[in-house]
Amino acid sequence: MNKRFDVAIIGSGFSGSILARILASRGRRVALLDAARHPRFAIGESSTPIADLLLRRLGQQYGLADLENLSAYGRWRQTLPELACGMKRGFSYFDHRRWNVESQLGERSLIVAASPTDSNSDTHWYRSDVDAYLFRKALDAGVDAREDVSVTSLDLSDSAQSRIHLASGDPITAAFVVDASGAAAVSARLLGVAPITERLTTKTCAAYAHFRGVESYSELFNSIHGDRRASQPFDADAAAQHHLIDDGWVWMLRMNNGITSVGVVSPLPGDASTHHDTLQRATRALNDRFSGDATLNRVFRDSVLVAPGSAVATIGRIQRLHDPVVATNCLMTPTTAATIDPLHSTGIAHALAGVGRLADILLANHPGERIGRYRASILAEACHVDQMIAMAYRAMKYSSLHSFPRFVASCMVYFAAAIACEERIGRGEMPGRLWQADDEAFVAAVKQSANVIDSDADDGEVVDQLRNLIAPWNTAGLFEGDGNRYAYTATK
Repeated sequence: MNKRFDVAIIGSGFSGSILARILASRGRRVALLDAARHPRFAIGESSTPIADLLLRRLGQQYGLADLENLSAYGRWRQTLPELACGMKRGFSYFDHRRWNVESQLGERSLIVAASPTDSNSDTHWYRSDVDAYLFRKALDAGVDAREDVSVTSLDLSDSAQSRIHLASGDPITAAFVVDASGAAAVSARLLGVAPITERLTTKTCAAYAHFRGVESYSELFNSIHGDRRASQPFDADAAAQHHLIDDGWVWMLRMNNGITSVGVVSPLPGDASTHHDTLQRATRALNDRFSGDATLNRVFRDSVLVAPGSAVATIGRIQRLHDPVVATNCLMTPTTAATIDPLHSTGIAHALAGVGRLADILLANHPGERIGRYRASILAEACHVDQMIAMAYRAMKYSSLHSFPRFVASCMVYFAAAIACEERIGRGEMPGRLWQADDEAFVAAVKQSANVIDSDADDGEVVDQLRNLIAPWNTAGLFEGDGNRYAYTATK
């Protein structure tokens, strides 16, 4: 029997499940198809103020109170304590290149608040719990949600009814298809649509896993210096914690179930023949518990890898980009169309913005014009974020001196973009594009900042020039933090 739906969504990560639930709550017949089963390991775990604002907005707009509860750490822990998560007060950075002892506060460290209190803080999502929960909520809303179902072919030739063939069972038809399959990009693969990743500048690889028994880095850093510098303006462990190393950087995201998500991200050199060696070094660093770095090794030496399986996972190149409009009746979610890099934690916000935009399209009587805007927004945002991240990597590796001030200055450009966007959403405006990608003056300032980062100017001059370039958007005192400590950037 050929079952008919209004919308078929391929992939039941959090964005696919939330979108399916929204559409079902508005009377649409929705199929949600996934080749795997929940619960399952996933990365893309670190939320931000923009993501929380968008999640809260979706909850309010569609009467889904639990989405509002997931938008702040305190409400999450009070209402959904069975779902593991981590407290994320902001971002912290530590420079391990040339050892990491500071002669003065902030010389090799940066801590930036994104929320004023623990209860209002952002979160790290323990994705196996969160995704499984949101999948169940889609089922409860009446979605025909299926696991262990592989899509084997797509026929989009009939603009009114797409035909979706499955590895097992009868095919289904749907008026519209949404590809929420993430890196698998199922629709592009099945239809032979080539990626457009060459538009992106950032080139990085990653090795990552979940560990138990990772010790506190903030306590170690405080002990080394004999003070509380890693605890001001908040505990640097309660953050998206970044550790700059010679081959790139390490993320640490601590969950409240004792698990820490850890990844090594390394820039890929221009010579493609060396890419395998770069990824192997990142993998060895995790497997060896950072034996070449005394402080990182101290927090990892007793840790145990717990997921995925018994081995470190790897990505040969993180970046990918597709046109999100596969056909007039088939769209990709933002994080299926584009992945840039974990450096600035942009993925969850991009995904949730896509949920809102796709819901608007699929609930509209005449969605044609909205589809064109959707394509333009996703591609512009991806390329804009790519420019900010590529600039940060170039700053990270600037000269043999590994300039930390240059890297910090590049991060301030991103924070200016994020805070300006947060303030717009907080005022009730829904920006056409996130991170000021719809602000021509800001986009131009990013390009100018990149040129300054790449110049021969000394660090002090670079900092001064970037401070001036972002001044029109700098409402949070960026570049003015005492000892690279920022307590008042939060808009929540």
